[in-house]
Amino acid sequence: MNILKIPAETVTEAHVQAYERDGAVCIKNAIPMEFIEMVRPAADWCRRNPGPYDRDIAQEQGQFFGGQYMWLRNEAFKEFLFTSPAGAVAAQLLRSETIQLYYDFLLTKQPGASNPTPWHQDRLYYPLAGDGAERLPSLWIALDPVTRESGGMEYVAGSHKWQKFFAPEAFNSDNRFNDLDIQRVPDIDGNRDDYRILSWDLAPGDCLVHHVMTVHGSPENHADIERRGLAIRWMAGEVYYDPRSGTVPEQNTVISGAPNSVTPGSPVAGPDFPEFRVEVVPTPDA
Repeated sequence: MNILKIPAETVTEAHVQAYERDGAVCIKNAIPMEFIEMVRPAADWCRRNPGPYDRDIAQEQGQFFGGQYMWLRNEAFKEFLFTSPAGAVAAQLLRSETIQLYYDFLLTKQPGASNPTPWHQDRLYYPLAGDGAERLPSLWIALDPVTRESGGMEYVAGSHKWQKFFAPEAFNSDNRFNDLDIQRVPDIDGNRDDYRILSWDLAPGDCLVHHVMTVHGSPENHADIERRGLAIRWMAGEVYYDPRSGTVPEQNTVISGAPNSVTPGSPVAGPDFPEFRVEVVPTPDA
């Protein structure tokens, strides 16, 4: 099994408790700059050379890019996933000694990008079932300085404990989920005082982690800098393939296609979903 190493003080018990309580946590300096510098040029290359699982998320072409499974076509992203402590961060927040990669997701908002990311919950986008699917963590790693002005992420604290499944929201307002007979996310922006909303200014290498049931979103990028975020989704526990209607087509393609060939109801496994064991090492200069 692949080994991921992480310094002992990267994820503290306070981080774990905040994640369990709020459904979102910020871990400063989680990813050393050597790894950020590794993927920055790769992120720009992927945006200039979109692959089969990439697409514009915004209505205006080139404003909000989403790339999935970059590691399957770019060696820098693969090296990042197999050598950085990103997966170990996810494992430690789950109090687990092992972790499995689901997919990597590059999200870049250009300066002046007018599309906000609507308030949403990740769970029903994914063609997954099982206990692990209900507690899947998502890391959002800043590749650039991030503020709310540049489209920083926001989270509704405690919403992962509401025990409610919300219909997916279309990021480009194309209304493709309107026919789903599931309750929609409440009007968070119209009632912000009713919620405890978490957000953090980030430096490159800072990491946000949220629970798959946490309601979250982000505003437009009104700043004069690009907002590049690398979101990586991880799995632990029992996770099965459940290709329900409305789930992300690119994820269905990778799970069910070669070389994985996972059938409905079977565990999500295969070469594109590697597993890792976490090794905690002494904190540098401790």
